[in-house]
Amino acid sequence: MLSKQKIKRQINNITHIAEMLYSTELVGASRLRRSQARLKEVSPYSDVIEILLRDLLNGIDREKLAEYPLLWSPVEATRRLLMVVGGERGLCGGYIASLVKMCEQFVSNNPESDIVVYGSRTGKTLLRRGYNVIETYPLNPLLTFDNVEAISNNIQRRFLNNGYREVDIIYISPQSALLSTPKETVLLPLETSYKDYKEAKNIEEYIIEPSAETIVKTLVPMALTVRLYRIFLEAVTSEYSARRIAMHQAYENAKKMLERLNIIYQKLRQNEITTEIIEVSSSKMALEEGYNE
Repeated sequence: MLSKQKIKRQINNITHIAEMLYSTELVGASRLRRSQARLKEVSPYSDVIEILLRDLLNGIDREKLAEYPLLWSPVEATRRLLMVVGGERGLCGGYIASLVKMCEQFVSNNPESDIVVYGSRTGKTLLRRGYNVIETYPLNPLLTFDNVEAISNNIQRRFLNNGYREVDIIYISPQSALLSTPKETVLLPLETSYKDYKEAKNIEEYIIEPSAETIVKTLVPMALTVRLYRIFLEAVTSEYSARRIAMHQAYENAKKMLERLNIIYQKLRQNEITTEIIEVSSSKMALEEGYNE
């Protein structure tokens, strides 16, 4: 049975841990609010660019854009490039496990795949499991549009030079303050990415200068970069949300454990006091009996 001293040490240790968890939760909540604000600023701009590009692609004769490489898969290509935007650090519950599970499903369906990971912890996890991770990059939660533009240019070069059939991306998107879901989507070619779009406006509704084809060729790299920027912000926001929730749950568990330990400690203390009272009473009775004799 644990002694009162050991219980007291456990209470002190868990109290310190609970304080750290609470501080981490507060820091996570602050970072989450900032990340949500950045995502809220980018989302309308991203939506407008994607809608415009989809409308233009659905209104242009495809033969006029046949030679634009980012719109079409290389005819002879078979391999696929998978981008995984994951966690840079741990302590975020099942965030990384959800990404790994979706990667497993993707690779099982597409065995000829190369993987590029943004997020050190996620990259190490996938490497330990034996996946074909060709590059791992740290994920800076304060990344700027210029950072993402460099990533976008790198992905475009890989798609064009290495002859990938598709570039897919897996990340976790926030649905609400408490819910985030893993997503898989096609980045390149854009024709595949937008092929299911059924609500395109008539291209004649736009005033276009110099021509729709010229604008599409200029807009495609920009749209890809904006889309990636939004995806990275969504991934960072989801990681912050997952970490805040994990820290909150851990803090609540620590409080419950402290309550149980305090009850045990008080019972031990009460038993100790009761034992001491009985010993004092017994000693007093023994002394009184001795005097009477």
